[in-house]
Amino acid sequence: MQEVYLREVYVADMLGIFLILGAIFSGAWKLQKKNGEDKVLLGIIILVIVACIADAITFSIDGHTGRFVKVLAYVSNNILFLSNMAIGPLWVMLISLHLNGVVSKFQRNFMLIVCSVITVLMVVNFFNPIIFDINERNVYTRGPLFMVKNLLEVILMADGVVIYLISRYRSGGVKFFPVLQFVTPIFICVCLQIFYYGISTIWVGIAVGYTSLMLSLQNENIFIDKLTGLYNRYYLDKISGELKRKRKIAMMMLDMNDFKSINDTFGHSQGDDALVSLSNVLQMSVGPDGTVVRYAGDEFVIVLDNDNEKKAESYKNLIKKNLEDFNKNHKKKYKLSASIGVGVFDLDKNSVDVILKKIDKLMYEDKRAYYEATGHDRRSRR
Repeated sequence: MQEVYLREVYVADMLGIFLILGAIFSGAWKLQKKNGEDKVLLGIIILVIVACIADAITFSIDGHTGRFVKVLAYVSNNILFLSNMAIGPLWVMLISLHLNGVVSKFQRNFMLIVCSVITVLMVVNFFNPIIFDINERNVYTRGPLFMVKNLLEVILMADGVVIYLISRYRSGGVKFFPVLQFVTPIFICVCLQIFYYGISTIWVGIAVGYTSLMLSLQNENIFIDKLTGLYNRYYLDKISGELKRKRKIAMMMLDMNDFKSINDTFGHSQGDDALVSLSNVLQMSVGPDGTVVRYAGDEFVIVLDNDNEKKAESYKNLIKKNLEDFNKNHKKKYKLSASIGVGVFDLDKNSVDVILKKIDKLMYEDKRAYYEATGHDRRSRR
């Protein structure tokens, strides 16, 4: 390799590491109450640093003689190829967790199949150089199935984009994830490295994409409730314009029953714990089929991805059932229950504000029935 290329490899890998270190020291990779996403983001950080170091070693020893050098070349190249494979599943997991709160069974199986195929190819490569080879002069060369492995990795990246597009379509544009910010620099750098042999740009592209992704996700924190990790009321205001594109919409408003009593009896720390527990139950109940918003205090709004009245009513019943199950399975000082108003509305005839007033009224009708059934003193209406 010409010296100028080797110098450029070092610069690119150092830039990638510095960008990631900046994310570490700034704490930008930590999201509010997004523990699952935080773990994936930390995984990407570790992967980029390891890959950049392996990349620099790989290019440095290419063409140098010696048995140790040959072993090191195989090790470093395999680390790079496995890292290339791992970035796809991490990307799919990140976008799935962010948009849907869970990685579906189909996606887990799909990633397992694709990664298994790549792993088999890498194992076969030890005996038959179908992906890459280190020749007698310890020079790296691409094998006949090199592009096949790259295609499988591209499929994993494309899978994440498909998840985003499906989620965006189903939600009517309500759900957002900075896909282009992450994918664009990676796509450009991958193309450069594939078609211009002798340069290394993939991992600096991933580092740039990661940094852009983190900046976008940090900007989203203004719409995240710090206590529950749910979207807040500002987010509902933000997506009002997007919601108008839908002809019909199903929405719920929920209010925790006896919240004031929980605070007065057990203290505000238990009140906060109850709010977090209720938030978790709501997210679990709705899953990828809706967006949960902490509207105000102990009130929550859920925007469902469908406009079917029976389906919307079934979610109301599911939430109440899951709250009962929570009380049975968790030994808390308090008991969770909620009053719920739900309806399907024509957006040509109702603004979002009008819909909120209507489901608020339905919610208080449900609350009145709750207090009549339990015999509790009805809380004064705020």
